[in-house]
Amino acid sequence: MSKHRNDHFKDNSDPVDDGDDELTNEDDDDDHISVDSIVQKRKSRHLNNRNSSSNNKNKHDKNNNKINIDNKFNSRNLGIFEYLKTEVESLGSIVADIVLDFFKNTKFVILLSILVHFAAIYLLFTLPTMGSNTYVSEKNLQCTVKPFITSDFSENAIEYANQFNTIFPSSRSVGSINNINSAMWIRDEIEKMGVETQLHYFNSSFGNVGVNVIGVNRAPRSLGTECFVLTTSFDQWHSGGSVGFLLAFLSYLQTTSWQARDVLFVFTSEGGESNGGSMMDISGISVWLNDYNQPPIGWTGSGAPLLRAGQIYGAISLDRIGNKIMEKLVIYPEGLSGALSNLDIINVVTTTSYLNEIPAGIITQFGEEDDDGSVNGLLVFMWNSALSMPRSNHAIFTRYGINAVGVSTYSNHTVWDMDFLNNPLHKEYNRIGNDDFINLSNETMYNMGKIIETSLRHLHNADEQLHQSFTWYMMAGAVFFIDLGQALLPLIVFSASLGLILISMMASFDGLNYSVIYSLPWTFSLITFCLMELQLPKIFSKLHLIPSNKNLIPANLQTTGILSGYTIEDQIIIVAALYILACILFYFTILLPLSNYLTSIVSKFNGKPKNQWAGLHSILIAYYSLLSLMGMMLNNQFSCLFIVISIPTLHFTTYILIKRSSVFIRSLWMVLCLLSHPLFLVFEWWGTSSVGWKRTFIGIIIGNEWGFLFWPYFILLLQPMWLGMFKLLFLTPPNDEQQQQEKHNAYKHHKSNKLKHK
Repeated sequence: MSKHRNDHFKDNSDPVDDGDDELTNEDDDDDHISVDSIVQKRKSRHLNNRNSSSNNKNKHDKNNNKINIDNKFNSRNLGIFEYLKTEVESLGSIVADIVLDFFKNTKFVILLSILVHFAAIYLLFTLPTMGSNTYVSEKNLQCTVKPFITSDFSENAIEYANQFNTIFPSSRSVGSINNINSAMWIRDEIEKMGVETQLHYFNSSFGNVGVNVIGVNRAPRSLGTECFVLTTSFDQWHSGGSVGFLLAFLSYLQTTSWQARDVLFVFTSEGGESNGGSMMDISGISVWLNDYNQPPIGWTGSGAPLLRAGQIYGAISLDRIGNKIMEKLVIYPEGLSGALSNLDIINVVTTTSYLNEIPAGIITQFGEEDDDGSVNGLLVFMWNSALSMPRSNHAIFTRYGINAVGVSTYSNHTVWDMDFLNNPLHKEYNRIGNDDFINLSNETMYNMGKIIETSLRHLHNADEQLHQSFTWYMMAGAVFFIDLGQALLPLIVFSASLGLILISMMASFDGLNYSVIYSLPWTFSLITFCLMELQLPKIFSKLHLIPSNKNLIPANLQTTGILSGYTIEDQIIIVAALYILACILFYFTILLPLSNYLTSIVSKFNGKPKNQWAGLHSILIAYYSLLSLMGMMLNNQFSCLFIVISIPTLHFTTYILIKRSSVFIRSLWMVLCLLSHPLFLVFEWWGTSSVGWKRTFIGIIIGNEWGFLFWPYFILLLQPMWLGMFKLLFLTPPNDEQQQQEKHNAYKHHKSNKLKHK
């Protein structure tokens, strides 16, 4: 073992020195070889290290390439949709940042919103360029037949009209002897024809009794399940022509056999002061339709059940018929509360009129109209539809979902005529000295007879209910319409202009949510106050100071208490003043202290908000937008005229609040805001100049019963906006952050001026 260890040691040891100190060649060579070997080993080790690091780098690159290849492979495995989703999310994040920066530029957004607001007004006046001509959608309604009626009909109509005007030349007001006698005369003439007839009585205002006359023409081929209605009022000053026409037409139907549906002839008492009656008279056609479709509130003279002829398929109402010069057939398409009849019934009448070489129109102030529609035609249609008060009997049918249209041969109204039935706003300026309805025209009666006969024949041909797809539309002429998608554009764009400001404020102001919560108690108190005022028409109805055109409850003069001794107009004004005063007292004694208390509770958590005005202003913008869109659903024509046509009030107010304008500028702007909705002012001025301020106010209240939105939108939209803006402009503290920034800027400006001076 020892020997083995020695051998191992010997083999692994360095060469042994020979003991000689002198250098020899052999020694030198040994040292040289030893150094070279060491150097060589170091170089070899260094090269190995370099090669190793190079190999590691190559190996790392290979690994990265492999990872990239794996990622691409995985992305392929995930599918193209996942890849696109990732890219879209990345792009969406970039776009969101850009949009957010855009909306933070509040002044620019305000300018843009003002431009959008005026774009909505521009769209409203360019709607006639977007519409198209009307057409009949059902083949059976195509107006191709020739009328059978002859000139004998027109002579018969004029004879009936002259008899009626001669026997009853004076007032036929509701409840008068002439009213009852004229109704009986019509009934007697119908009985002479061998037609079923009946008197239908009802209670009108102030204890008067109204009467309607009903006649039923049974069709030879009728199943008795459906009927058509021809109606007119017989108590108006111009009723002679229409009464004579319907009596002659009923007589003519007895000689024909083409009828497929029964025809109801309804002569009604509509009342009104222009006929010697009252501005509070109950509408006779309203009572008859109620009794025909619901439990009756009227009664018949003989106590027999009300005459019926099946479900009402449609109706045509005759307003003013037989005047000397018939320039065109005037169409009344509007109903109550913005409701419109199916366009097919209007198309049948207008198409028939043109085929008989009689132009048709919807403007009662001018002669022949443009067939392709016009801005004037659009505005007239929107105005009459927005007011939502009946100009003839046809309007009441829309309340029951019955398609109806009013027609007239008279187009010489003035723009100042307020031609509503039994309404305080009724006044006709050109009635005095007008003999157009005294000496009736044979030609007018004949042309009108051809139109009604042909229209009725085609409507009888229909196998089913009218189903024209356009039941929500606007008209720019009698044969030109704007469909739903185009008609809603102005209000949609108008609401978008307010939405731009609201989004900008949400993006620009920190703590806006808390500011909104802080302003809610006062807002709720204001809305509650407005809702109390909104109940004023119901208060009048409960006291029976105005008639209820929905429940058909007549009005009566109060003869007891503090109201006794006053006229009905004064009683209404006194009650209105007392009620509004009570609402104001309730607001200041109950609602306002309650809102202040709730606000103090909210402020205990976070104190007063930094942008207090922004919260209240955001609420006003959102509230205004919401009510505008609701108006679009309730009555689009009213909303377009009375809301869209306006000064961009809230838009400019935002700019004034941000700029912190002077008190003078704010006061001037507040005055302009009171004039922000010109159509409200136009209607008030029109009514006041025509019938006086008392009757204008009463007419607005009674119009609310018909569906006129003036009162609710004045109370719920304009009043909160004006009061809210007054609070914003004069009672709300300015923005703290903005105030500090302005102080800082003023300090910097002062410091720079001081340095320049030095």
